[in-house]
Amino acid sequence: MSLHHALANKLPDLPRWVEARALLLSGRADLFGLQEAPDLSVVLRDPESGFVAVVGAPATTAIQAAVKANGGGGTIVAPAELGGELAAAFSGWTGSRLIFHRLTATQGLPDIPPGAVRFLDPDSLDLLSVPEELRNELKMGAAHSAIAATFAQGQPVSFCYACAITESLWDIAIDTLPEHRRRGYAAICATHMIQHMQTHGKQPVWQSVERNPASWQLARKLGFMPVDEMIIFEPPTQ
Repeated sequence: MSLHHALANKLPDLPRWVEARALLLSGRADLFGLQEAPDLSVVLRDPESGFVAVVGAPATTAIQAAVKANGGGGTIVAPAELGGELAAAFSGWTGSRLIFHRLTATQGLPDIPPGAVRFLDPDSLDLLSVPEELRNELKMGAAHSAIAATFAQGQPVSFCYACAITESLWDIAIDTLPEHRRRGYAAICATHMIQHMQTHGKQPVWQSVERNPASWQLARKLGFMPVDEMIIFEPPTQ
């Protein structure tokens, strides 16, 4: 068994660890400040996205080293109790509560109009009329997940995929073009992907930053309820 898989086995398959465990299971995580005893402490870095996950209570220098490897950027997700330490170490960064939701009732999932949502051909992503940042995100997601899209007037306007997958969970990533928001497109797109992943025995996790009410309000409308929280730190926008 590889070191990455051995470390994944030390973390329970819970919503708060869905990204960290998926990264370890992929085998591509960079490791900083690893200590396996008495309790697991490590900083994980995704070299593709720059995502940084903090497990346990590693040294602040290990977290700083992971961010340095990102060129000083990226996103840090850590246990809430490290909030003060991170705020001091990353002056100017924005810290927020990151709320994890589980789907507790399916009655809130909307009916999907026939033909409104379908999976995209990964080879067609370069042809999408979407911002470059979103296109790159979708291409990265397509490396390990199907991409569901809601169509309006024949054009894809909302997208949903699994940004992290573990043995029993998957983390919902959803994007809607700004001019098509608040029209129900995201809800049916997420529902399509939820139903697809359920056929593979995977249950959804919905993460939302507290200061993004549109995200957690949609989650609760669909039947998700908060079950845990961590803290997320993001660098200042350029």
